[in-house]
Amino acid sequence: MPLSKKQNKRLGAILSVMFDEDTPQEHLNEVIEGGFVKKNGEDLSITEKGLDEKNRLCTLAGLNIKYSTEKT
Repeated sequence: MPLSKKQNKRLGAILSVMFDEDTPQEHLNEVIEGGFVKKNGEDLSITEKGLDEKNRLCTLAGLNIKYSTEKT
């Protein structure tokens, strides 16, 4: 099943933070407000809730994208 537009945008924003890519501010604001990403000054990092959401959306999309620290 394909992701909805909202899910696709959320996954894209989370992955862009994960890979330290440029992200439109409106997309960042949405994932920060949702608690998926936290901002410390200029630094962005994925929260535990964000990791869970990334894994959920990746599973729905049939993807396997993980930090090296997530691999067992």
